[in-house]
Amino acid sequence: MTELHVPSYAKVNLFLDVGEKRPEDGYHYIRTVMMPISLQDDIVLREAHEITVRFTPDLPGPPETNLAYRAAHLLKDATGYPGGAAIEVRKRIPVAGGLAGGSTNGAAVLTGLNRLWGTGLTDAQLISLAIGLGSDVPFFVPGRPARVEGIGEVVTPIRTKHPLWLVLATPEVAKSTGNVFRLYDELPAGEHPDLTAMEAALGEGDLPGVAASLANVFERVMLPLHPEIAGLKEGMLRAGALGALMSGAGPTVFGLVEGEEAGHRLLKAIRPLAPRACLVHSVGSEA
Repeated sequence: MTELHVPSYAKVNLFLDVGEKRPEDGYHYIRTVMMPISLQDDIVLREAHEITVRFTPDLPGPPETNLAYRAAHLLKDATGYPGGAAIEVRKRIPVAGGLAGGSTNGAAVLTGLNRLWGTGLTDAQLISLAIGLGSDVPFFVPGRPARVEGIGEVVTPIRTKHPLWLVLATPEVAKSTGNVFRLYDELPAGEHPDLTAMEAALGEGDLPGVAASLANVFERVMLPLHPEIAGLKEGMLRAGALGALMSGAGPTVFGLVEGEEAGHRLLKAIRPLAPRACLVHSVGSEA
């Protein structure tokens, strides 16, 4: 094998709760339910003497700062593989949108090069490497709906009875995830949402139950600061979404719908508020 094409799926957080910081490193404990979705970047991996990365369209900054490049070097260093790879990333996932575009690229390069290079690491070994790249990266190694805990390294696949259909909308809002964590830490303590209700609703295929269990504590930071995010969420609910939520640290908002036809109706209704909206479905479901 000299070339490999790897899909790199985005994610949404159906549930996101943030706990205390770990005293040893300051990372926050999290509890989240993450769902891979059909919005994807395409990654092409080719055997080469050195590791190179090319993005289409181009991303700012030197290649050494992106997770695809770092993932390749991490696997090479961990396994002692003598060669390299030419990595091409064709971007569709909005950058810094709360959909983990960089994290999914890092995981896709890890898992893809593990196959291309024949380095033979297990998913558990890849997850151990992935946590060194970021808290969202381990989730994408198995690439299934999962409960993610700890600082992202504890990934437990969860059963989902049916795929979910969602309308995504990404407003033009700049944000730093680190700053969102900092602002969240400054808020008064609030109630923690119920994770068990979300998992039960997904397992039973109970869409109203999933909608009622949507939760993201970062909305307490982002919605007051950015009325356009709050407006998108309210607009989706008014237009018929069963539920709506900001994903991750934002700014992307998704609306949960009953199926593809309802998704097209919501997409049409929300377009005036969000030109960068699209209809997606979940992937990798565990029946």
